[in-house]
Amino acid sequence: MPAEHGAWGMLFVPFLCAAAVATSWNLPLLLCAASALALFLLRGSMDAQDGGWKLLLEPGHLLLAVAAASSGVALLTVYQRYQLIAVGAMGIILYGLQSWLVVKHLAQRTEKRSLPAEAAGVALLSLTAPAAWISARGQMDATGVQVWLLNLAFFLGGVLYVKYRVRSVQAHREFTGGRDRLVFAWPVIVYHLLLVMFLAAWIWVEPRSVAVLLAFSPGILRACGLLLQLGKRFPIRRLGWTEIAHSVVFLILLVLAFHLKG
Repeated sequence: MPAEHGAWGMLFVPFLCAAAVATSWNLPLLLCAASALALFLLRGSMDAQDGGWKLLLEPGHLLLAVAAASSGVALLTVYQRYQLIAVGAMGIILYGLQSWLVVKHLAQRTEKRSLPAEAAGVALLSLTAPAAWISARGQMDATGVQVWLLNLAFFLGGVLYVKYRVRSVQAHREFTGGRDRLVFAWPVIVYHLLLVMFLAAWIWVEPRSVAVLLAFSPGILRACGLLLQLGKRFPIRRLGWTEIAHSVVFLILLVLAFHLKG
């Protein structure tokens, strides 16, 4: 089973968010959920065992592969969700990119995955949003794209926060003064400043979207709080569960924002 708690949130929160905003709970959506979960478990198990593609022939892995494939075939042949082919192609490209980045990074041995590899993983898992939207509604539209990109933006911010929280502990040094902290964690701060600017511009164009800013508020405040937490040790498991809690809050607030907007 995948051991990274945050990955479960990145898988299911975009999916549930898209399903809740689409408000079409049907059999294609259930088939999409089964396929996504099977692929997620298959990937996590094979990556953990690190035995190459021959692991696919093991009974448990073969069962997951058949479950994912049969659900996908049903979506294409029975329900004509042909746009899922494009989502699948994007998933293959992102998985290949992440795998290449992980292998490239192994020589450094400083951390499990590089930041680019983590970002590729977030983009890969966030594809459950367009997959769920297409499965539920039959095709992608502008609202579905918005839901997808907002989830991607939120989880990229979360990955940046966790990465620099961990790096600050691994640095084994004291952080003195605001300048020192900003120099170390500037990518997190800059990213969230750009995110605030983007959300503000969106609200200016479409005033009814102001509720979307509320969904991002906990994450933005968390990023600001990072400057005070640099170098402080913490239980990694607790951080994982905290990130899941943030994801659930984001899910609820974003779904409410879209329903209020509608």
